[in-house]
Amino acid sequence: MLIGPRMHDGNNGYLVITPLQREGSGTTVLVNRGWIPKKLRRQVNRLEGLPTGQVIVEGLLREPWKKNIFTPDNKPEQGEYYFPDVQQMAMITGSQPVWIEETMGNGVIPEIWPNGD
Repeated sequence: MLIGPRMHDGNNGYLVITPLQREGSGTTVLVNRGWIPKKLRRQVNRLEGLPTGQVIVEGLLREPWKKNIFTPDNKPEQGEYYFPDVQQMAMITGSQPVWIEETMGNGVIPEIWPNGD
């Protein structure tokens, strides 16, 4: 799932939200994996940043920011998210309404794409 568009260092892009199935319990949580530039919106354009197999996520449990009056409503039927409505995203993905911001690791953009270039 992508949230955006969002600016980062003067570049337009998106936050990548990934449902992560937890080992053992089998429950799923939502992980904010970080920002990607607009040109990498399609997964086929960022294969090196897609996790495969078992992964370890280190992050913080956070309450995401709230929608303000200028933010449009999410359009999940079109795959468009402008703010993290955790309840809505959890329902769509079948995950728990838990939001984790990844703080360690490679994130979504490998080092070969500094600032998304």
